[in-house]
Amino acid sequence: MRLILPLTLVLIPFLACAQKPAKLQIIPEPVATTVKSGVFTLNSATSIAYPTGQKDVELAAQYLAGIVQPATGFPMVAKGTTAKAAAKNQIFFELNTKKIKQKEGYLLEVGSNGITVTVASGAGAFYAVQTIRQLLPPEINAPTIQQSINWTMPNCTVEDFPRFQYRGLLLDVGRHWFPVSSIKRYIDLLAMHKMNRFHWHLTDDQGWRIEIKKYPKLQQVSSCRVQTLVGHYGEQPEQYDGIPYCHYYTQAEVKEVVEYAKKRFVTVVPEIEMPGHALAALAAYPYLGCEGSGYSTATTWGVHEEVYCAGKEDMFTFINDVFAEIVPLFPGEYVHVGGDECPKDRWKECSNCQKRIKKEGLKDEHELQSYVIKRAEQMLAKYGKKLIGWDEILEGGLSPNATVMSWRGIEGGIAAAKAGHDAIMTPTSHCYFDYYQSDPNSEPLAIGGLLTLEKAYEYEPIPDVLTPTEAKHILGVQGNIWTEYIKSPDYLDYMTYPRACALAEIAWSPAEKRSWDTFKGKIPAHFERLAAYKVNFAKSFYDVTPAFSEGLVSLTCNDPSVQVRYTTDGSAPTNVSPLYTQPFVLSKSSVVKASTWRGGTALGKTLTVNYLVHKASGKAYTMSKAPTKFLGGDTYGLTNGILGGSKTWDGWVGLVNRDIDPVIDLGAVTAINRVTTHYLDNKQSWIHPPRSIEVFVSDDGKNFRSVGKKAIEYSDNTAAEIKTIVISTPNTKTRFVKLVATTTGVIPEPFPGAKEGAWLFLDEVIVD
Repeated sequence: MRLILPLTLVLIPFLACAQKPAKLQIIPEPVATTVKSGVFTLNSATSIAYPTGQKDVELAAQYLAGIVQPATGFPMVAKGTTAKAAAKNQIFFELNTKKIKQKEGYLLEVGSNGITVTVASGAGAFYAVQTIRQLLPPEINAPTIQQSINWTMPNCTVEDFPRFQYRGLLLDVGRHWFPVSSIKRYIDLLAMHKMNRFHWHLTDDQGWRIEIKKYPKLQQVSSCRVQTLVGHYGEQPEQYDGIPYCHYYTQAEVKEVVEYAKKRFVTVVPEIEMPGHALAALAAYPYLGCEGSGYSTATTWGVHEEVYCAGKEDMFTFINDVFAEIVPLFPGEYVHVGGDECPKDRWKECSNCQKRIKKEGLKDEHELQSYVIKRAEQMLAKYGKKLIGWDEILEGGLSPNATVMSWRGIEGGIAAAKAGHDAIMTPTSHCYFDYYQSDPNSEPLAIGGLLTLEKAYEYEPIPDVLTPTEAKHILGVQGNIWTEYIKSPDYLDYMTYPRACALAEIAWSPAEKRSWDTFKGKIPAHFERLAAYKVNFAKSFYDVTPAFSEGLVSLTCNDPSVQVRYTTDGSAPTNVSPLYTQPFVLSKSSVVKASTWRGGTALGKTLTVNYLVHKASGKAYTMSKAPTKFLGGDTYGLTNGILGGSKTWDGWVGLVNRDIDPVIDLGAVTAINRVTTHYLDNKQSWIHPPRSIEVFVSDDGKNFRSVGKKAIEYSDNTAAEIKTIVISTPNTKTRFVKLVATTTGVIPEPFPGAKEGAWLFLDEVIVD
């Protein structure tokens, strides 16, 4: 495994100069708020009261006492009462199901003499406590007594309840295990943001992490791998650390975590992968696989062909036995069975699987997977549980009562809802927090992709194509942390927050109350709360975003109150470097660096962009097929002066099984001598080189003639590489330049994705 880059952050200085908010800055945004004059002051005489005999409400009241005492030093005690109203200087919890209709809702009324919290359940009381926490100074989150703090809250009324019933975060412990203390902290933080589901991904190819007493080899063999991949998946040659990795949770530890979550009104959703991602289990019990031998727990990432044998009844016995032990551990209604990324090659070759297909009258291996999931659902139903699976469980026919977790986009959720099934939305585009959150060149190693805080926040879980009736099947939304490259608690913090804050608002707040402008105005104050809680959050919010058009460079930041300082000679900006006030000219290729500052203190990371200035820089272009997913970063992705990298695909213009053919308008007849472009070859990820690249020119944009062409030699290489192609066009004058990169078409055998359409990735068309 790679070495995690140092992530120690100076949390307080960059926040110290922030102005105190003039209005409530609560995340997630409540349904309705009213700010009044005056304040309530928490002091050593403040009491907390709850209705006698209401255990769930008592739990929330005791929780409030527990979080207030460390920072204030006040001897806070929550006591039961038969009173009907708050006493002076009291925080009073009132149970009133007639007044509060939503189970998780609350009405919080803060006055100078006391606070009343009206709820319909303990959950509502708990979420009211989280709001109280945000109304107090951020130091309330500190673990030790804070001196010279006025513990005041503005007088206000907050009426609140969640938009979605399912508000979750996933943590994958199959790739990297985290101690129970870290799991509890993960739960604390998600609960602090009014999320209520912890999806615990417990088994995968790289490790089985939960004790099953009937199958002791799961602890002895499946929880261990002999070593771990170092560096990024797909890099050649592969390198490993040579260090055995063995971890799992005992059933006693699982019970401890579940009980801890329950006290924070969080339901734990366990995931036991099947029929794919089963290599660790097969290593311990090889008879569960088609081949019956030769398995070992995976030491690298990705999808592995070895899966459970769907033709063997012993496999179903094993799954049922596992369910029999885990179901009593998890009182929630759901068990997640995975169902994703299950290769069918072994099933096609397996006589037992083919017999099963014939016996059950199944059409193909996709229906065989559906058969496995349906039987798993029947087993769980016997134990009173509901089944959730990733959206691949739609393939081959959906189980009668299954809930779909839509991850490969929103299509799975749409299909499920239209079929009358519940769905939870968690698309990679907006909900995968293992993706880079800023410039990959300045970030610790991640799996790839780019998901900024703003992009995470803009997600809307209800697809427009659903009717109101169908939309009711969208239960909620979930963020996912997959841990191939995340092995420390600090790095887990860094990748989860603040993007999980954005997710919390998506999941809780009314759609009409959500606004990126409002959210980005609140998040600096929320950073203070996270800092006090010792959360190692990412500061990418303060990073500079560049744009380049018509020779002008623009630099922007989410927070308009900060200073942006920059250089164009490649040197690091300081607090006396030129202050950015308006777009500036680049007349030649330059290395631009920029960073944000407040009060002489640097905030985000330093942006570094190697701008290539050429005759097509920032020029508009058209294509016969416009990309919808990989746009190249901005409107002028092919001419924005920035080369795509190998760490993420977001800087590339990409199409699947289509040519990329930009027609660039240079604006006037111009002399050109060569055209240079770049393509990505990453066959492991279904990205293949073009067959050829050809350059055409035209004076009118209609009649083109070829001025050069190069065929691309196709190789068996599967390592990710960026290739450069130069086509000379000496003594050519033209206004329009057309470049045609011809797609590979269908992926040939034996490459991953064979018979599917190949992706073609192109970036920066340089015209000199």
